[in-house]
Amino acid sequence: MPSLAPFLLSSCRLFSLKQSIYRSLLLNHKSLLRTTTVVYQQQSSQQNEQSNPIKSKRRSHYYIFSIAAGALIGTIYALRKVHNHEGALPEYVANSELLERHAMEKRPVPPPITKHVTFDRPPLKEFPYKLTLYQYITCPFSCKVRAYLNYNRIPYDIVEVNSILRREVKWSSYKKVPVVVVEDEKLQLNDSSLILSAIESYFRIPTKTFKDISCLYPPVIEKEKNGKLLFNYPNKYFLTEPIDNARRDPIKYVQREKSRQEVSGIRKFLGGLFSSNKTATDTSTIARSEHGLINVGSGVVGGVKDDSNDLILQNRDDQNSNDQFKLERKWREWIDNTFVHTLSPNIYHTINEAINSFRWFSQAGEWEQIFPWYERFFITYIGAVVMYGVSGKLKRKHNLKPNVRESLYDCANEWIEAVGNKKFLGGTQPNLADISCYGILTSIQGTQAFQDLLNNTNIQPWFERMKQLVEQQGIISEMPRR
Repeated sequence: MPSLAPFLLSSCRLFSLKQSIYRSLLLNHKSLLRTTTVVYQQQSSQQNEQSNPIKSKRRSHYYIFSIAAGALIGTIYALRKVHNHEGALPEYVANSELLERHAMEKRPVPPPITKHVTFDRPPLKEFPYKLTLYQYITCPFSCKVRAYLNYNRIPYDIVEVNSILRREVKWSSYKKVPVVVVEDEKLQLNDSSLILSAIESYFRIPTKTFKDISCLYPPVIEKEKNGKLLFNYPNKYFLTEPIDNARRDPIKYVQREKSRQEVSGIRKFLGGLFSSNKTATDTSTIARSEHGLINVGSGVVGGVKDDSNDLILQNRDDQNSNDQFKLERKWREWIDNTFVHTLSPNIYHTINEAINSFRWFSQAGEWEQIFPWYERFFITYIGAVVMYGVSGKLKRKHNLKPNVRESLYDCANEWIEAVGNKKFLGGTQPNLADISCYGILTSIQGTQAFQDLLNNTNIQPWFERMKQLVEQQGIISEMPRR
């Protein structure tokens, strides 16, 4: 036992020594780790201090770029809003005269005339101005203008417009047809109803210049969001009466108005003596509309004699003339807003009908002499496909019946009912409504839809009477020399 004690003591000392060595190693390792961590943190802090200025600069650049981009986008948006606002239109849009002047400056001179139309007899009334008509040969509104000019035997030149490319009217801000240019005064007349009203107003009271008439039809020009200009002529169905100074013979019309006022005073005086009722409104006053435009329809504007009996008879007829004007204006509006919208859905009802319609257009318009073969092919077939698609939209837009032929027949029957037992709506002679209705129907007379119209309604007798007056005027059409 005594020999075992030293051995145990030495073992315990050895064990204690190992533990102290391990403890010291462990402590040294921990201190080394701490030192390494502190050094790493110091290095990281130094790197962060060095990189912070770069990051801050980048962040400030980003903020500046974001602010600039936002300001730019906001400015563009505000400018678009201001540009589209009706009250902030540019001057050339708000000023129709300046707009027309710019258009006429861009217009090619001489125009690319495709046909000269003259007559072997003098005009029904004197019209000393040279006219150029920009048209589509089978556009209903262009046909309306041609019917009016042919009826009055007014010579004119034709510029046939390519209905797809429309390069012949690139100069015009008014992108529709027809457009009539009064060459003598470089005036542009837009809208078929305005053209008829302006020329008819000149016939009734000739003026020193045609501008004295055209300026009485001011346009309302609006700019759509897509940049297109929208022209509207609020008084296009009225016949205007120019001021005395603008008339070619103002003394004659001043005397006429004075005579009418005198007769009106006599009638009021006699009415007060022999009638207890309130005197009827002066018919000479009735003859003017609320817009200061003369309400003359099928009646004669001038032609009042100095004889008092004739004056009284003329004033008695003023009310009838006013009624005729209202009737004429009502049906002119109906033709433009209702009847004409039944035509396209009928002639483009099927793809075959659309192609046949365009082939007839080509034949009626003599496209072989106007357009090269590839343009004719493009217009005929591409145009037929496009109009076939458009016809469906027009059918829905104007609430036509599922069978569009029925809508066409209904309009024709409504028109014939308005004409009644008279030869024309205007009586023994056609008025502007008769000519307008005839004109739009001539645009489809080579199609199957027109034949169906004649076979299923009673419109043919009236149409033939109109055709005899309009087309049998000794029309001479000549192609210009190239």
